[in-house]
Order: sequence, then C-alpha cells, then structure tokens
Amino acid sequence: MAGMFKNMFGGSQPSGSAKVEDGKSRYFADFVKAPEPSPASIIAAVSSGVPASSTPGVSAVPYTKWYRVWERTSPKDFLQEAMVMPFILLIVVFHLWGTRKNRRKAREWAQAHAPSLQNEFAVVGFNGIQRSEDEAAAVLSSPDSIIKEKSPQEFVSYATGRQNVAFVDVSIKLPKRYNPITYWMDVVFGFLFESWTSPTETYEAIAYTFDGKEKDVVPVPAKDTSSLKVNNSTYDGFIWAIVHKNHMRQFRQDRYDASMTFTKENPKLPPWVTVMTESAEITETLLTPELIQAVEKAGDNFKYLIVTDQPVDKPLK
Repeated sequence: MAGMFKNMFGGSQPSGSAKVEDGKSRYFADFVKAPEPSPASIIAAVSSGVPASSTPGVSAVPYTKWYRVWERTSPKDFLQEAMVMPFILLIVVFHLWGTRKNRRKAREWAQAHAPSLQNEFAVVGFNGIQRSEDEAAAVLSSPDSIIKEKSPQEFVSYATGRQNVAFVDVSIKLPKRYNPITYWMDVVFGFLFESWTSPTETYEAIAYTFDGKEKDVVPVPAKDTSSLKVNNSTYDGFIWAIVHKNHMRQFRQDRYDASMTFTKENPKLPPWVTVMTESAEITETLLTPELIQAVEKAGDNFKYLIVTDQPVDKPLK
C-alpha cells in the first residue's frame, strides 16, 4: 500500500494533499473556500469631484439627473394637462358666480318681502322668537335671519303666528346657475322643445290652516293653567284656484285635485287667467279686490293660486 502511494505521488508527499497516521493511509482533499465577492464601490465609479457623505459608515449617493425634475421634463410633457385646466377653471368660476348670484337673488327677495311677512305673522324665521319693532327693522338690513339656504338652488323660509293659520312654508327655487352644463342644457332644450322646462325663478308659499285644531296644536305655557281661547276656525273643505292659462296643462298634470273642479271665466279677472272651482259661491267670496289687484300686478309671472282640502300626495283610496 505504501508503495502504491509512493508510485502515485512520485515518491513525495505533497503537503495538505495526503497524510499517513498510525500506519494507516488517509486521503484528504482540502478545498480552500473562495472569498465572497464584495460590491463595487460607488465612490470609485463616480468622479473624484463628488463629495463623500459626511455620515460615517454610509456611502455617498451620487446626485444624478433623475432627482432634477426640471432637467428631465419639458413643457410638452404637460400638454394634456394644459388643455384640461382651462375647462376646470371655467367650471369653478361659473360655479362661484352662479352660487353667489342665487344667494344674492334670495337675499333681495327676503329683504323686499320681510315687511309684508312681519305685518302678517308674529314669528318670521326659524328661531321661533317673536320680534319687536326694533328687531323687525334690523331684519331688513340682515335678510339672512329669515331665510335659509337648503341648497345652492333652493332657499326656504318659515312664518307662523296668525289667526286661523298654523304656519307657512316658503320655498324659493332658482335655476342651477352653479352648474354650467345643466344650466345651458336646460336653456337650449327649453327653447327647442316645448315639453322641456326652461330654467325659471319660482316662489312657492304653502299656508296650512288649523281647521278647528288649535287646542291640539298650539302649545300652552307650562305656568298658564287657563284654557286656550280661540275662535272657531272649522270650515267645510273645498277646492278653488286661479290659474294662468299658459300653465293650465302643467297645472293639471302636477295637481290631481284640479280634476275635481270645472273651469269658468270671470269678468273681474284679467283675460289671461281663469278660475277652477267647485262652486260659484266660493268664487264670489274669495275673489276680493285685493286679490284681483295682486294677480294683475304679478302679470305673466303669476302661475296659480289654489285653496284645497286635499293632501299633497294623491290618496290611494
């Protein structure tokens, strides 16, 4: 065995390749582990003019063109945004203009009608406080106290404190001036098609009567033990209306109770309005000189005035 190793290795024993211990031969192949590769230094790859990081143990990061947005972009890269921005600015400006104009219109209405409301009702507004003469005069300079903005298109008001009338809901509906697309679409389609409603400024007031239920509705102060003394406001229900002839078709479609009446001309009224009623006696009672004068002053802005005992929604039975 020893001779065979001698012949194989030429009579010499290379160090680290074979070794004989205690008369026994053992062969060990030593494989030297190669060192792991180390990453290339970033500092060596850049020019010597770039200053190294002042933080110990942290390699300096080169300040390349990628961090300079103004060097790797040009105005033509924002061409699409430049085409869209004018439309966005136009919509924003139109929205601000339309919203402010609707608010100004509502304030002008409140300022013009505040004296009439305060003369007819004890409480005007939403705070439920009866105003003195000085406070009522202050409302004229600040109409926001009697009107509330429900939406940029609709403003509401409220009044109560009158004999036989529980309360009055006032609604002012204005065109959607804050939305240029919807506004101009309504204007164009309303001009081209008769069935399409053109944008208009509408004032609507609904007065609800007590009809003999004052004792059930009117609150009594806690310290007041006396019974509520009111007049008898009970009346027989009826339907009576004055309607502009240009709005009769829409009026019949919007109000189901109009089908319960018949149309009759009245010589006391202007020729462009008509009366829809259930009885001629009702017309003679309700058609007062003040009401006729108000209808004549309203002119073409007048749509209808209705007194009805029917609910807003059509009963199913």
